[in-house]
Amino acid sequence: MSRDTTKLILSVDVEDWFHIIAAGGEYAFRSQTGGVHSWPHFQPRVEANTHWILDTLDRHAIKATFFVLGWVAEKHPQLVREIDRRGHEVASHGHWHSLLSASNPVEFVNDLHRSVHALEDLIGRKVLGYRATSASITQWALDILAEEGLLYDSSVYPATYHDTYGKIAGLDPLKPIERMPNGLWEVKMSSLQIGNLVLPWGGGGYFRLIPYPLFKRGIDRIVRQQRLYLFYLHPWELDPDAPRFHDLKYPYYFRRYVSISKTRARFEKLLCDFQFVPVSDVLSTWIGKDRTGSVPGGKPSYLHETGADTESS
Repeated sequence: MSRDTTKLILSVDVEDWFHIIAAGGEYAFRSQTGGVHSWPHFQPRVEANTHWILDTLDRHAIKATFFVLGWVAEKHPQLVREIDRRGHEVASHGHWHSLLSASNPVEFVNDLHRSVHALEDLIGRKVLGYRATSASITQWALDILAEEGLLYDSSVYPATYHDTYGKIAGLDPLKPIERMPNGLWEVKMSSLQIGNLVLPWGGGGYFRLIPYPLFKRGIDRIVRQQRLYLFYLHPWELDPDAPRFHDLKYPYYFRRYVSISKTRARFEKLLCDFQFVPVSDVLSTWIGKDRTGSVPGGKPSYLHETGADTESS
């Protein structure tokens, strides 16, 4: 797949190493440490890891969408400003990193407002996108996002099975972008269909687990089938020296730490093999091909037409 002719979406979920989720929607360390109230006592590592990502993207002349946790924005405002200053899109990852399946609409609205307001105050423009913790999106949350004036969500992961991924009825797993009946655009994390199976292939732990040559072949196949690909990564996945929670149940420990020492090298290979752009660049073209599409509040400076051919197949 030619780097010069293929454009794919790159996204980063900006959260720290202690913002992890385990079984039942509980924080992995909640019972031992007092949960979110203990976060300020952990050593923060998100700035250093995110700066490594920013510097690496600069070297490859690549822009991305950074879904920033509101808690991180409040504790590290200079990091959000730096992401924006370097020309990347800033979007919301919520505030408290809670699973939506363990939340309710009132809690979600409060969480969304706090994160969006924190980000908009820092970057001075409207936040257009949202991504739910661990892809735990719900239909009622999508309706709230539309009511609140967001342009898009990027939380649906149409894989065959996962213990936290939300399932939204009526979506086609082979359409990478769809407009919901409520007007919200859904920009899905990429999956690979093999027979009746839909395998998660968008990044994260799968990127660390699957050998890179095979992972790259999967990306090429997705681009041929769907004409679009979305990759995601967390800053803590690039940090093998971060403290570990050794009391996690094995499936969660494995999911969290598998091949974490290899992520930086693999990420560099990925950036050499493919050209990436932010969500907003691709979505602007998509909306341009849908005459009913509109951008609330007008187009911001980084939402512009691109030459990428991203029309739905």
